[in-house]
Amino acid sequence: MNDVRKIIYGTVTLFLVVVVSWLSLIFISACGLTLTCRQAAPKVDRTPVPTLVPATLPAVKLVVLPVASTPDATGADIVRPSNPGAPGSAIGLTGNADAGKEIFVANCERCHAAEGKGGNPNPGTVNGTVPSLNPINSTLVSSDYQTFAANIDLFIEHGSTPKGTVPNLFMPAWGDSGALKPQQIADVIAYIISLNK
Repeated sequence: MNDVRKIIYGTVTLFLVVVVSWLSLIFISACGLTLTCRQAAPKVDRTPVPTLVPATLPAVKLVVLPVASTPDATGADIVRPSNPGAPGSAIGLTGNADAGKEIFVANCERCHAAEGKGGNPNPGTVNGTVPSLNPINSTLVSSDYQTFAANIDLFIEHGSTPKGTVPNLFMPAWGDSGALKPQQIADVIAYIISLNK
């Protein structure tokens, strides 16, 4: 029985020696041979007490809110999107109506219907439906291709929320969000114009 006790005591002693040796090795590797272990303490950089310095305010930027409509040459109000912004770089590109049709089918048809015929319900809006793009609102149409393209581009670039209480559907900002690249927008514009000859 004494032999069993010697084995148990020896095993416990050996275990304690291994644990103490292991902890000592960790302490020495972290702190060196000092007992204060200042290396392990995080160094705190103190900043001086701030003094009051006269501040200069940045120049005030004027924000121009979007206008719901602007008059054209005939005096009729041209429909504008609810979101502000200028035409994008797409109006300077040559669009491909066939490529635009593919993009339209993939991204726009679910709201504006096949070939942009519109009429899909949009509860919460004044009209109650998604606007038609075929035919498109007559105030957007222009005999000048660049003007016609710019009128359409404003909606595609910056999106728009229709008038109403809480519209279910709204026009996403395809350009601002980067969802469509300028060439893709130019292609969609070309397709929409081709529907409105």
